[in-house]
This record gives sequence, C-alpha cells and structure tokens, in this order.
Amino acid sequence: MLTKFLFNASQLMRQMGFDFKEMQNPAFFAMQKKLHELGGINFKIEYHPDGSWSAESINIDGIITGGDDIKESGQIIKDAIFTYFEVPPYLVNFKSITMNNEPVTMSQKVYATK
Repeated sequence: MLTKFLFNASQLMRQMGFDFKEMQNPAFFAMQKKLHELGGINFKIEYHPDGSWSAESINIDGIITGGDDIKESGQIIKDAIFTYFEVPPYLVNFKSITMNNEPVTMSQKVYATK
C-alpha cells in the first residue's frame, strides 16, 4: 500500500515539474548502464487464448511479467524492469526508458526576435 502511494505521489509531483534526480540513485544508474551495455532488453511475449499475455526477458534472467490487457503491456514491462533493478518507487520514471514500438515526444520552443 505504501509503495503504491509513493509511486502515485511521485508521478503527480513529476507532472508538476519536480525533479527527483534519478541518475544520482545507484539502482537507477545501474539499470541505465545495463540497458546501454546490452543495447536494450529483449522480451519474448506470448499471447494466450483467454486474452492474457506474458513476457520474459531473453537476455536478462529473472525479468518475467504479464497481464490481462495487452494495452497496458508497455507500462507493465517497464515496471518489471524497474522492479528487477530495485529502483525505489518514487524514482520510477517511465519516460526514462522507451520501447521500440512506442512513440517518442519531442518539444521545441520557438522565440520571436526583436
């Protein structure tokens, strides 16, 4: 219950502009480093007749997850990665890792010259 509260509160604070400085946390840093070393984490995803799915990493032993709604698979897989690397719930930033089938949002400011 406390974990869910910390996660939800931190996500709300992040939306309001609070910076948790995730890269200063050893677990978060280790996760990012491993992702770069491997060139990403590969998953074998199986779809089951009842509409559920399961995913297992094929290049890191021990990352296994699944669910009932395929629409939530990206976030559930990311959550499994953060859990595997023991990243504290308040430092979970789903935008810090992306999947190959996920849109990337970029922003750019345009200024008027005088």
